[in-house]
Amino acid sequence: MQQSLYKSPLGTLFMWFEDDKLVYSTFHEDSAKNWLDKHFPHADWIIKPLQAHYKEDLAVYFRGRKIDFDWPLQLVGTDFQQKVWQEIRKVPHGGVTTYKRIGERLNTKAYRAVGQAVGANPVSLIVPCHRVLGTRSLGGYGGGINLKRLLLELENVTLGPNLLA
Repeated sequence: MQQSLYKSPLGTLFMWFEDDKLVYSTFHEDSAKNWLDKHFPHADWIIKPLQAHYKEDLAVYFRGRKIDFDWPLQLVGTDFQQKVWQEIRKVPHGGVTTYKRIGERLNTKAYRAVGQAVGANPVSLIVPCHRVLGTRSLGGYGGGINLKRLLLELENVTLGPNLLA
């Protein structure tokens, strides 16, 4: 398994690839160990520089410009999680949705399960779970609520007064 990193204006983005497919990304390297040990228990990590086309995509994104991350992914999750993550990928740069709207698109009222699936997203930023909000709040974010707010601001999302708390 290859580990690469990208130094962004918001912090270092740590990424792990298996067979040139992104399997996990996070701004908090410590949070990755348990997940990787669970899903790839026998993997050896090799630290390699990030490929140029990934660097270019990230540079465009962190300049606040729209980019479609069409990277090859190896998403590890349940069928339900996979469906939720596919819905998240449909949310455009500069747009937001809610856990409830995702549930409605999937014909379920199990909004808490949707929230858990969003929280289990292994490739944050690439599957842009920071664009998923609570009905009356920002909701959670694995990288922390401040990072979620910064990512939304980078995408020029205007947060209403009820979402600033």
